[in-house]
Amino acid sequence: MTAPNLPRRLIASHGPMFPVNIMVLGALAAGLVVSIVFLQDGTTPKSDLFVRGSALGLVLTLGYLACVLGRRGNARLLAVLAAAAIAGELSIRAAGTFMTRIPDDVDWRQPKPYVMFTGPAGKTMNGPPQMGGSDADRKTRFNAEGFRADSEIVVPKPADELRIFVVGGSTVVHGAPLANTIPGVIEAELRAGGISAARVYNFGVVSAVSGQELSLLVHRLIDLEPDLVIAYDGGNDLFQPWFYDPRPGYPFNFTAWEAAIDALSRASAASRKTIAGLATDSALLQALLGTRQREIRTSVEDQRREAGYGSSDWKRAAVDIYARNVAAMCRISRASGILFAGFFQPMLPYSASLDDRQMAMSGGADIVRNLREQRNLVPGAMAARLSDVRPGAGCRFVDLSGMFEDAGTERFWDLIHVDNDGNRLIGRRIAEDILAWGALPLRHPAAR
Repeated sequence: MTAPNLPRRLIASHGPMFPVNIMVLGALAAGLVVSIVFLQDGTTPKSDLFVRGSALGLVLTLGYLACVLGRRGNARLLAVLAAAAIAGELSIRAAGTFMTRIPDDVDWRQPKPYVMFTGPAGKTMNGPPQMGGSDADRKTRFNAEGFRADSEIVVPKPADELRIFVVGGSTVVHGAPLANTIPGVIEAELRAGGISAARVYNFGVVSAVSGQELSLLVHRLIDLEPDLVIAYDGGNDLFQPWFYDPRPGYPFNFTAWEAAIDALSRASAASRKTIAGLATDSALLQALLGTRQREIRTSVEDQRREAGYGSSDWKRAAVDIYARNVAAMCRISRASGILFAGFFQPMLPYSASLDDRQMAMSGGADIVRNLREQRNLVPGAMAARLSDVRPGAGCRFVDLSGMFEDAGTERFWDLIHVDNDGNRLIGRRIAEDILAWGALPLRHPAAR
């Protein structure tokens, strides 16, 4: 019997259903249900889920019409489906980043040779409100090279300037206004401490790890004639592999850069334009099937297995790479006649007592335990790397990771960032250490 649930006169007047339509639409409906229910793990963009839900609604509507329309109507259904697919493809491409939901912080990075990325050259970004300050204070301006500075850096260096550079990640970049960044506070404190010639420049880069700072020092900063380079870092080196690219020492989300280059390679190879390639070339199929997200997730899972993610050797590797890079910055600075000071930064997980909210901000109990374990390895790793550097020989390393261990956790607004008040505490502590070191007045007569 054909379609027993439909009225007999409907079947008589419209004829039997098209089995091809039912098979195609049924398969599509089943696939969409699977993609909505099973092929997303909480990271699927809401826009993709909206596209999948809309597509499922369209397919179910066409399925119903396939049951009630006659031959002429059924003959047009697949054409309608094809037209809807083309319209969907064009709409998603036209919508661009609105549909793809690119994370806001992507705009804080601009690709650069050798250092992977800097800030967006010549642009102004809105800093996070958690820092404090007014909307105007949080306007973060980047110079022509992509660094947060209120002026370009001139060469040769003025005779009356004692030039200090601070490198690090977003914890160096953020502060509202510029005077409340860690470099801004260091400058104010050094001048208040009697070094009136001090001029501190902010070379922080959002998400930068120590390897990028080392590359920046070699490829750019030495030529700008600094008297002292300060590295305030270590946090990104240790926590980013737990959440992003799992390979110790790799830049932030390097696996996504690799995926983009691989996609470009596929796009430029005509011989690889296969039917399977539609799954990554088509914006509509990416939204419906989540192919790009699953590609990246699969890549990260493979990398985690290969790197030994979470193992003792893996955790130690992240620490050792950080120590190696800081030691390299020390040696290169000394060889270039530049003072160097490294400061291992505090993070929320290092605090002795965390409430439920702070534990969640830190990534959970397992992440906290592992980051504390890695933190404890840093002093020994640094001592081993700097064993041939005698104290006071133009290079020093200071562990600040315990600054907020017993008090001040309220300063953190996520795992690694503190507010303006926290910046002032950290900047003051670094300046006090530099003043106690006593090396700067020897560098510059005007600093005395």
